[in-house]
Amino acid sequence: MGLALAVACTGTDDDPTEQTSTPQATEDVGAVPTEPEATTSGAATTDDPPGEDTSGSTTDGPVDPDDGSSSDETTAGGTEEGWVLVWSDEFDGDAIDPTRWAHESNCWGGGNGEQQCYNDDPAGSFVADGMLHIVARNESTSGPAVNDDDPAYDPSDTSVTLPYASARLRTRDMGDWRFGRIEVRARLPFGQGTWPAIWMLPTARVYGGWAASGEIDIMEAVNLGVDGENRVHGTLHYGSYWPNNVHSGIETTLPDGANPADDFHDYAVEWEQGEIRWYLDDHHFATQRQDGWYTQYTNDGGELVIGEGAAPFDESFHLILNLAVGGAWAANVNAGGIDASVFPQELTVDYVRVYSCSVDPKTGDGCDTIGDDFEVVPGHPPPG
Repeated sequence: MGLALAVACTGTDDDPTEQTSTPQATEDVGAVPTEPEATTSGAATTDDPPGEDTSGSTTDGPVDPDDGSSSDETTAGGTEEGWVLVWSDEFDGDAIDPTRWAHESNCWGGGNGEQQCYNDDPAGSFVADGMLHIVARNESTSGPAVNDDDPAYDPSDTSVTLPYASARLRTRDMGDWRFGRIEVRARLPFGQGTWPAIWMLPTARVYGGWAASGEIDIMEAVNLGVDGENRVHGTLHYGSYWPNNVHSGIETTLPDGANPADDFHDYAVEWEQGEIRWYLDDHHFATQRQDGWYTQYTNDGGELVIGEGAAPFDESFHLILNLAVGGAWAANVNAGGIDASVFPQELTVDYVRVYSCSVDPKTGDGCDTIGDDFEVVPGHPPPG
């Protein structure tokens, strides 16, 4: 989740600032260091066989829709538009499935001053009652000063202490997709200082560090319920490596002013070659197209070039679920700061489902669900 608008947030992987939805900072895909961090895969994977699946998930391991295939067990998940289920977690077991999700563990602050340490403490993330619970607690915690993908990362480092603890889970190297429909049903937290995010980062980052290789923010929200705050945001981050990155996105609200913290809602994107669409409870509210995004990177010859076609949103991305506290966005809007009295707060996830387009799995085209009142976000042209 990167920052948006004036607040540039950073994200995970080795980039400086990750930006997110609309006028704020989105969560971390990069820190805001003076020099960019080098990134490595950093995902927690296992070489052991998946074993018995108790999570309610459908597939074992990464799925690339480019092969045009889907297992027999997922074809029943087809939709009228032609989307076929290829990966999911229904959280029907009694534990987080380690073949699908890895915890990040650091007190890096997302590169934008967030006040939580992420770790795998069972109090901060667990499966119960058919749901994934990510809980931010008012609990002083110590841990590594850099993100998990930094070459200097040391899991035994406890040099940073922050006043809150939370969790950030990702599917990297276990669930990585290019094109498709990604859908998450969730109930969001409320209160000043809360910052939940459902978002995606590139797995290989072939165009370089954040945000040259892109970031897809499916949903972000801050401070829900504070002074009537009820917006959710969908955003893309792209351009060149931080700080020469840009972002574009839009906010939306539920009908009749309903608050996303009061009940479960479906947050989704449909991603095809050259186009990404955002949905809230199946209402198509925004579209971004490749003529409004770009990547600028240094090629093998040392030249600064503009990527071709749909770059950077033409590579495999993985999913991230997290709940941040404070930071450059949440702590600087609405009532300001962090209201310690509202914690603990929880991001509750009913399910995660990923679909491939059966019409054309290689491009994701042909299964689109087009609304009649969506906004086309203009984005930014490449420099020059």
